[in-house]
Amino acid sequence: MDTLGPSPLLWLEFDKDGAIDPALTEKLAALLNQPGMTDLVVISHGWKNTKDDARTLYGTLWANACKKLTPDKARRTVVAGIVWPAKAYRTDFDTETLVASGGGAQAADGAAAPVEDLDDEAFKEVLADFEDLFGADGTATAEKARAAAETLDETTSLFLVRQGKAAIGSSRSDTELKADAEPIALATEDANSAKVLMEGLVPPPTFSLESSVGKAQGLGDFVSGLISGPRAAVARFLNQLTYYEMKKRAGVVGEALTKNVLSKLVLQQPIRLHLVGHSFGARLVSAAANKLAPVPKLEFFSLTLLQGAFSHNGFAKEIKPGLAGAFPDVVGKPTGPICVTHTHNDLACTLAYALASRLSRDIAKSIGDANDEFGAMGANGPQHLKAGQAVEDDADAVFAPKAGKVNTFLADKYIIKTAASDAHNNVANEEVGRLLANIVG
Repeated sequence: MDTLGPSPLLWLEFDKDGAIDPALTEKLAALLNQPGMTDLVVISHGWKNTKDDARTLYGTLWANACKKLTPDKARRTVVAGIVWPAKAYRTDFDTETLVASGGGAQAADGAAAPVEDLDDEAFKEVLADFEDLFGADGTATAEKARAAAETLDETTSLFLVRQGKAAIGSSRSDTELKADAEPIALATEDANSAKVLMEGLVPPPTFSLESSVGKAQGLGDFVSGLISGPRAAVARFLNQLTYYEMKKRAGVVGEALTKNVLSKLVLQQPIRLHLVGHSFGARLVSAAANKLAPVPKLEFFSLTLLQGAFSHNGFAKEIKPGLAGAFPDVVGKPTGPICVTHTHNDLACTLAYALASRLSRDIAKSIGDANDEFGAMGANGPQHLKAGQAVEDDADAVFAPKAGKVNTFLADKYIIKTAASDAHNNVANEEVGRLLANIVG
């Protein structure tokens, strides 16, 4: 039997379509039916993760949680580690070249930093990531992308945009993905529309930030990128498609977790269920929670989202008249707490996510904060909830989550950039482990 510290561990490995070996559900039930077992913690990673990466993340987080759990509690808790094909997504390169506008960017020698196209090596990396993610399905798109990087005309633009629409596929009831992908759908109507969309991706993004966002990122209130040109446009488009694919996969695998595993558990004793997700993994477990129906002897107790890379409107019953979030049935389901960490220290959620969600380049308004239509859960916490549904963490991070509430934890002090990690991935530290222990314990 595999273990994670003192706890039994089972790996739940899904493919991109959500398929999983049915025998794993039986193995999970067998672990949970061992005498004295009380809890099941299901943890999901986000992008850029192999199974070894996932083991490190889960092992470190759970070890820090176990420091605050009683030894008996840890032994009576089964951990299920999700593995899903998410390793190929890369943070958009624009966020790596953002500079404060006004005084101008400075190169190492003090001269103005040049605005230039993506270099060949970086462009090849984007293509390699894309082909690694989509496999044979992405080969034709990658070939046209190479051609478009040389000549961005109507023919190459229309092909790419149509391939983009096909790659996204049907959004079904996923209102978040549907809204994100709408510019691609509209641009498939004719070649000129496609070219206009692609040409709009040539110049670097320039946008304003709310002061709190700019301060957290060490930027000003108005910033610009430094990458401009046809290779940059094509790379931005391909990054966009990998971003959509990751969002789609997270939803598909999350629903499969509920349909093919949790709902099929045959339990002989009461078990409390805790769903925990990081980054796109937070979207995965939210999708699972949204579809979860009552299962005999399985109490859905808690949902924990660590720097969630999905819309901060995801749990809303109504964002605006006639429009709900992607997961409107989550709030109220757990008998215990829903817990969400958020901070503008997180570059991936605060800026990269906000940029990737707006292919139309609609950046007239400030981006990244709670007022951003395309803001992330991990940047701002949940938005558009009904009065009284959410409660905020106190400034001293006592971590006393309230059952039946959406508990929002402003993580400025403990989800931070360090020498070993950026803020987005610094979610397995001792403070976060203590939070998880307070939830599970």
